[in-house]
Amino acid sequence: MIRFEDNLGIHLFKAYFSIYKYLKRTFADHQIENMNPTRLGILLALADRDGVIMSKLGQRLFLEKSTMTGVIDKMEADGLVERRSDQSDRRALRIYLTPRARKLNERILRIIDRAYAELSGDLSSQDLAASVKVSKKIGQAAHDLCANNDRKA
Repeated sequence: MIRFEDNLGIHLFKAYFSIYKYLKRTFADHQIENMNPTRLGILLALADRDGVIMSKLGQRLFLEKSTMTGVIDKMEADGLVERRSDQSDRRALRIYLTPRARKLNERILRIIDRAYAELSGDLSSQDLAASVKVSKKIGQAAHDLCANNDRKA
């Protein structure tokens, strides 16, 4: 039996909520309201690659279709994203950042760079890269296991 202090899941859970709390406070200090991990993930993913098909964006962020629809609805109402029909498949919707969101992303990226530099100050670049790599693998494995269990149900 894994002890509490040796449980990787517990430490990932604690890290997630501690980082979320820290970023939420940091964003509020910079007058950026209504920022949560889902919105942040969407903004950063679109900053990396704008005009992604909504279903692909959801897959990239491990979000269910219903979650994506609701969040995109709210972000569109806030003037951060816009939906456009895909030219080759009219059933598919592409999601684009608005000029307002692009400007906001510039601020967010500067804030996050500073915040993560503070959060990872004691880590070497190799430790940080290894942490990202391991976190991605664990997240993908959990997502895949969940998807496999959903198919069995």
